Amino acid sequence: MKQLLGAAILCVSLTGCTTYYPTIPEDYEGPSAVIEDSEKRIYSGKADLFYLSHVNKKPLRNSRKQSLTRSYGMGNFLTTILLKHTVAAEEQTFSIVGRTTYAMPGRALLGTVYELKGDVVFSPQPDASYVIKGELQEEGSSVWIENVASGEVVRKIEVEGPSKLGFFEK
Repeated sequence: MKQLLGAAILCVSLTGCTTYYPTIPEDYEGPSAVIEDSEKRIYSGKADLFYLSHVNKKPLRNSRKQSLTRSYGMGNFLTTILLKHTVAAEEQTFSIVGRTTYAMPGRALLGTVYELKGDVVFSPQPDASYVIKGELQEEGSSVWIENVASGEVVRKIEVEGPSKLGFFEK
């Protein structure tokens, strides 16, 4: 019985493990650029977060998980952590996400959560800065990468109509 309980605890503890990868390989010596995440604050306990989740299909530490971790135990107050990622200035696949985030999981289950995510391929310019921005709305949603200096939208993902998550997707 004790062995079965120990095995169950081990399985549960391992299910939350994720390996995060660096945005630039350790041996990379070429030019780089910066991609930063952003938010649209709705109220103190809710925000739409726009962030980089993967580079070349490899998971990164992301602003949503960091914000939820920082906000844990603070009631209905969401402390957002917006990350900046240094990336190689070469053609890569960037996974970008726009998602409604609540400080309290119960509010997320009962409230409306929009999410739009997808992959964009582009080559960041050396020494350039980019920001991930978006709009999450009932009528349609979009998330994009924008050049900070010029305001130019580099790559964009759009969907017409709602991008609302179902109860079990939240």
